[in-house]
Amino acid sequence: MKTFLRLIMLALLVSLFSCRSSKELIYLNDSANGEKIAGLPVQVTEHILKPGDILYVSIKSMNPEVNTLFNPETNMEVNSGQGYQRFTTPSGAYLYGFEIAPDGNINLPMLGKILVNELPLSQVESVVQKRADEFLRDALVKVKLLNFKVTVLGEVKAPGEYYNYNNSLTVLQAIAMANGNTDYASIKRVMVVRSTTDGNKSFMLDLSSKGIFQSEAFYLHPNDYVIVQPDKYKNFQLNSQAYSLFFSSLSVLLAVLGFVLK
Repeated sequence: MKTFLRLIMLALLVSLFSCRSSKELIYLNDSANGEKIAGLPVQVTEHILKPGDILYVSIKSMNPEVNTLFNPETNMEVNSGQGYQRFTTPSGAYLYGFEIAPDGNINLPMLGKILVNELPLSQVESVVQKRADEFLRDALVKVKLLNFKVTVLGEVKAPGEYYNYNNSLTVLQAIAMANGNTDYASIKRVMVVRSTTDGNKSFMLDLSSKGIFQSEAFYLHPNDYVIVQPDKYKNFQLNSQAYSLFFSSLSVLLAVLGFVLK
């Protein structure tokens, strides 16, 4: 009887207190030193503009007075000494950027309405440039997307919304923005949820594998959700004190039973 109870206790201890391997938290674990890893070009996943997107548009020429007419908000900020800082906050983008209207147009000072709906961002500059050339000589046009944000949730150290001001953003960069994953994370189960015209689409990525570079979700789109799933040990780790108390009580019970059965 005593031997049987001890075997049961030993089996429980072995199954519950088994530890994670450090390899489970290593990114791109199957990559070799110097290996060339194939991946998708950024252009494949380029964001297509739609109503509600907010753009930064700058139109400059050699004439400062003309620039004031075409960029009234930008010149107000330069005069106040803040430069482009207001564009790098959500409220600034909303107040000073150019939002694509439901009809797919942006309405620019002096240039009027320009249709940009369903265009990739890389083509919008040339569209605005063509219109600006009708009014200005040697105009320089810059267009940037201001509302490129992603939401990072789950087993990361700083979950939240993060804004990106580069032309592209990868899932690895998004997790880095959130200060990396926690010790409870399962990097083999990172979900990206993306809104499409046909509804929400989800992708499950294994960040321990070099195969993530071939996923269409490796490069994120504006308003994507990145959700790092917990590992299978988390429930036990969170309840370790309760388990410790349970096994302490069990040990006392087995000791009492052993004394009684002698």
